[in-house]
Formats: sequence, C-alpha cells, structure tokens
Amino acid sequence: MNRRTINLYFMRLYISNVVAIFAMVLALVYLVDLIELSRRGRFDGIDFATVAAISAYRVPAFLEQAFPFIVLFASIFTLVSLNRKMELVVARAAGISIWQILLPFLAGSLLLGVFATAVYSPLATVAQNWSADLETQFAGDRADDNANRTPWLRQSGNGVNSIIGAKAVSAGGSELGGVTAFVLNDNGIASERIDAPNATLGRGMWVLHQPVVTRVGFSPEQRASYSIPTTLLPEYIEQRLANPETISIWELPGKIEAARSLGYNADAFSMRLFTLLAKPALFMAMTLVAATVAVQYSRTGQSTATIIGGVAAGFVLYVATFLAQALGSSSVVPPAAAAWFPAMAAGLFGVTVLLHQEDG
Repeated sequence: MNRRTINLYFMRLYISNVVAIFAMVLALVYLVDLIELSRRGRFDGIDFATVAAISAYRVPAFLEQAFPFIVLFASIFTLVSLNRKMELVVARAAGISIWQILLPFLAGSLLLGVFATAVYSPLATVAQNWSADLETQFAGDRADDNANRTPWLRQSGNGVNSIIGAKAVSAGGSELGGVTAFVLNDNGIASERIDAPNATLGRGMWVLHQPVVTRVGFSPEQRASYSIPTTLLPEYIEQRLANPETISIWELPGKIEAARSLGYNADAFSMRLFTLLAKPALFMAMTLVAATVAVQYSRTGQSTATIIGGVAAGFVLYVATFLAQALGSSSVVPPAAAAWFPAMAAGLFGVTVLLHQEDG
C-alpha cells in the first residue's frame, strides 16, 4: 500500500470536509445575520442590496471566530466516516500506526491554519472595515455589540477642553464614525454636546461633519460642520478606540512598534498578533482532540456520547482561548503566553490521551 497515496487521500478528504462544513456554516450565518440586520429599524430606508452587502462583509469576521470549531467537526466527521467504511481498519492492518494516520490530518490543519492567518484573516479584516464604512455612511454607527460601548478620550487644544468618543475608527485613527463629543467650560462642566455620523482628524483639530449641536438652554442645531481643537495623535486614537480585530496581521507589528515608541500600552494588539500566529497550532490541537474520541469510537463501539464529549472538550478549549485572550489583552499575563498556552495545553492533552489509548 503506497503511503504517499494514503496520506494524500486522507488530507484531500479532510480538507474537502472542512470546506464543505465551512460553506454550510457560512450560508447559515449569512442568512441569520441578514435577517437580523433587515429587521432593525436603524436600516429603514436603505435598499436591500446595501443591507445584503453590509451583512456579506460582516460574515467573514464572524466565521473567523468559528474556524476552530469547523476544524474540530471536520476532523471528527472525517475520522468517523473512515472508521465506518473500515478504511482506517485496513490502514492499521497494513501496519500504519495511529500517528502515521493522523499525520495528513495534522498537516492539513497546519496548512489551513497558515492560510487562515496569512490570507483569510487579512481579507476578513478588509471586509469588516468595508462593512463598518457602509454602516457609518448609511446608519451613522456600527451594528455590532461594540457599538453600545463607546470608549471616551479626553483632549484639549487652543485652551478648549473636550471629551470625544466614537463607535468606529478607521484610516489609522484619523477617521471616526458614530461620534459624540462634549465641550467643557472652565469649570469642567459640559457646555455643548455634538453628535455626528463621522469626523476627520485634520491639523490639530477634529472636523465633525453634519453634526447636531446641543447647548444648555437651547434647542438642538443642525450644522454643516463643527471643529474641535485637539493635540491627540492618530496612533493614540487608534490604540484607544480601534478594535484590534479590525487590523490585519500584516499591519499589527507596525502598529505595536509605533504605539510602544510613543509610550502607549499595546498589549491588546500584541494579543491579537500572537493569537493569529498561534492559530495553526490551535487547529492542530483541535484535530488531536477530535482524534481522541473519533478513532476510539469506531474500534470500541462506544456510543455517540463519546463524540459529544469530544465536542465538549473542543468547546472548553474554545472558551479557554477567549479567556486567555482577555487576560492577555488586559496585561494580566504576557500576551505570548496567553496566546500559545491553550493550543499547547490541548495538544499535549490530545497526545497524552492517544498514547494511553494506543500504547497503554
């Protein structure tokens, strides 16, 4: 039996199952997100094609979060299918060990992880930024959960003190969407509130476009523009307001270096970078976790509960990954350790269980 032919067959079958499951999840998520956006009143008056485009641009970023689970399900499905068709039994009878059987699966997971990190994630980031631009243009802010948590920055310039917040940031921190600003008087009390769909950072000032200005004791006033002096730098604005997930992996090293050179905390962006770099290892760990239940299931005739246990283990790993990201982004633990620990721990767990199953 040609080992190379078997490896290519297993890898091709595994990757095709990943693509098939990815396509099904993509269609489902797109349909759900499109329905959710369509029913929101904030998109009334916008044609369906624009709403469909916004949803289409949002979905790739959503799928990036689900990629580890897609790899887990594809690994379980492929191994169980091979077991039920006795193909793994034949391979084992030919003297191929479980480690040699898993080699093409692990190689496939590695390739998928590299592709997800180097190609898919940057494309998803670009699409997500397009979605944010469309939402800012047509609806004034973003429709994601972060839109309800506006970060605020205190600034001053030309003797004017103010506070500004935004629900979306782009162009390296020089453009904001869903902007709210408060101009403070000498006593530190807000004297004016300015709400604008977007703002642009010029030379030493913010230019808010089509704002609604509300002053104490006066009715709201619609203006063509409104300028607020500032001394904030675009790098600082992006570090404080931007979501790290909206920045491509190819731009993250430069952003981190620029932030640290200015004395800013860049742990959130470092966490994002290390998480992307650890993604191939995470995919391989998911495959090992799947193998601990899918291979044993067919040979010992265990019930479906065993596979459910594998899915539960994958879910625990998924939750642990998000917890580690939160700790790393908050500077509780070093970002590199937080990013790599879940994948390494899961990989060692999978290897240990497989060694126990196969070699006692």
